[in-house]
Amino acid sequence: AASARPPVLAVRRGHHPAGITGLAVANVLRTPGRTLVGAASLAVGVAALTLLTTVTLAFRGVLVGSLLGNAVAVQVRGVDYVAVTATVALGVFAVADVVFLNIRERAAELATIRAFGWPESTLARLVVTEGALIGTAGSAAGAVLGLAGAAAFAGQLPVLVYLAVAVAIAVGALLTAGAAVLPAQMLRRLPTAQLLAEE
Repeated sequence: AASARPPVLAVRRGHHPAGITGLAVANVLRTPGRTLVGAASLAVGVAALTLLTTVTLAFRGVLVGSLLGNAVAVQVRGVDYVAVTATVALGVFAVADVVFLNIRERAAELATIRAFGWPESTLARLVVTEGALIGTAGSAAGAVLGLAGAAAFAGQLPVLVYLAVAVAIAVGALLTAGAAVLPAQMLRRLPTAQLLAEE
């Protein structure tokens, strides 16, 4: 994520975001390149998890097809779920890293907001909401890709698969929100006076 220096969006006409969520959306959209890297990292894991879940639920763990005229059977094993869990965890850490980099770059801005009287809990909520937004976008994109791949194999998917995908999206959002709590703790150590003096 550090390599994707933010192609920050050009300044446009100002508007007042509505509440913490509106401000979080505006902050996430300010660095689209970095946000895309974090969301895409999580999307890869969620897409793989969706495919594995579909094979497990719709085909009882075994997928049979043909490739170049030869019969091919793919069986889901426990190690596959371990690998997918590791991929999802890496995606969650990528989102946390994006949130961390955003805090570092906006340290002076956050210090100014705190000087206006915003409590630390509200600032932390803002940062956690940003992480949850990136996580939700990545989880939803990965779930759609996974469902599209599964539908290409299966043609018709059972309702249970859609329920599992909805749970995966919710869990992805919750995990990324939880991962953003650690970078949000940095807000307590922001040297507000020094940052404001430098501005």
